[in-house]
Amino acid sequence: MLLRLVTTRSFMHPIIKHTLLALSLWVVCSFSIANTEVQITIGNSTIKQFQILKDTFRYTRASGDIIGKLPKISFDLIVAPDGKAIPLKRGLQVTNNKYWDILFEPGKWYMRNEKVSIVLPFSLIEKNANCTHQGLIVIETNSSGYQITAETCQYFQFNVSGTSDVSLSATTSDNLTSDLSEIFAAEIKNRLPEKSIEKISSDYTNLNSNVFAQIDFIQPSSMTVFGAVLDGVHYVSDCPTRAASYPDCSHMALPAYSLAKSLIGGIGLMRLEALHPGVKDLLVKDLIPECSHWGSIALKHLLNNTTGRYGSTKPHSDEDNHILPFLKKTTVEKKTKHVCNRYKVKSKPGEQWVYHTTEFWLLGVAMQNYWQEIYGQSSDFYRDALIPIWRELNLSPLLDNPHRQQGQPLTGFGLMLLRSDVATIGNALSAENSFLEKYLDQSMFKKAMQKDSSDRGSIAGSDDLRYKNGFWAWNARHTLECSKDTWLPFMSGYGGISAVLLPTGDLYYYFSDGGVFRFSEVIKHLNETKSIC
Repeated sequence: MLLRLVTTRSFMHPIIKHTLLALSLWVVCSFSIANTEVQITIGNSTIKQFQILKDTFRYTRASGDIIGKLPKISFDLIVAPDGKAIPLKRGLQVTNNKYWDILFEPGKWYMRNEKVSIVLPFSLIEKNANCTHQGLIVIETNSSGYQITAETCQYFQFNVSGTSDVSLSATTSDNLTSDLSEIFAAEIKNRLPEKSIEKISSDYTNLNSNVFAQIDFIQPSSMTVFGAVLDGVHYVSDCPTRAASYPDCSHMALPAYSLAKSLIGGIGLMRLEALHPGVKDLLVKDLIPECSHWGSIALKHLLNNTTGRYGSTKPHSDEDNHILPFLKKTTVEKKTKHVCNRYKVKSKPGEQWVYHTTEFWLLGVAMQNYWQEIYGQSSDFYRDALIPIWRELNLSPLLDNPHRQQGQPLTGFGLMLLRSDVATIGNALSAENSFLEKYLDQSMFKKAMQKDSSDRGSIAGSDDLRYKNGFWAWNARHTLECSKDTWLPFMSGYGGISAVLLPTGDLYYYFSDGGVFRFSEVIKHLNETKSIC
């Protein structure tokens, strides 16, 4: 067990033992009075157990078990008298580690055998990617034990447990630490009310919680979390791991993958269009010098994957075969030059949909360049235009730190979420009179949400799929036996992630990594209780 790694006396040097006891007595006195700020520095790690379950790209062939070690990092933690332990900085933390960035979420502290132990959920996030490995770390004065036995990652899966050298230094609390506790309490309070998904049949007698797990189609071992929002209540699953139970599923970090296309690319351009009408029609060549040969292609074509520059119209062929060279580029300049010159013109802009993450990279670059032309080089479209919306939605701080390359948001992927964020965003997007309408260009938003029947979007791989302004849409007419077309907008992410936006603020979502994209049975089941047609 993880706790045994950090509390067993057999590996504890007498000096460490006395240091632990001294700090424990000091900390307990401090904790009982006020918040305490503790700086934690994680040093060298030692692997105790390492088991590879899946390694499609043979990462460990070169790395060995080194890839199972934690990044070296320092971070500040607020330790509160009520037992909470809150990282001062939430969200993605970029490290100097070759393989991983890291993220810490709020946990707890407690006394055990006259020693203070701090237990935190954490996640390792693949460098320049979105694969996320969720674990627990137990921290004492000079040592820590960690364990990872869960992930949302289709191509690299492992179990690891180990120890790390740790140093702690503590200071008395100030206004910042007091404010942080209040901010965190407000974050919890402002979430949609939560109930276990198992209780959904108590509130809706015709609903069966097992249907939402989709066990006939998605292996339980591949499912990270799933849930539904019905009438403003968030019904949540547990978050099983291959070892001990995760202490708090509400703080298991989830990778957005291509949900970022909707949340950063889609909402981003809709916001800019609302602030500066006509932005969507600006030409790419005028905002990105590396794309000076791109003719009449506009930002709206990037958002809709209809630039007319592609290799194959076969669904996802370009993405599956050509994405890796882009991901391996290590600078903004190299990434941008690569994308601007990767494909030749095959059709006129706006005519043919071909799925390209790379075009969302260009969209992010174009939006950033436009924003900085107006507001200066120190400005940032994500920080200035999107974070205020996240604040009004009371989303978690995880969304404050999107994945970036040299400061440039990746836009097409690279964002971390909590399940409460997914529920709140989905509820806001699908609400009948969404407050988002006051922030976003209404025409673009209504089309993305399939509330404008004059433009359903481009055919996206099949007659029942459309793509509009960064959002997918599925025609549920035949599945639900509706009398007319019933287009449901949804967001989709790599590996098996879906968030289906239903009428009047309802939502169904799941995060998995088995490569299964399916939700029609769940929507049909919901339709039997609440008409979706």
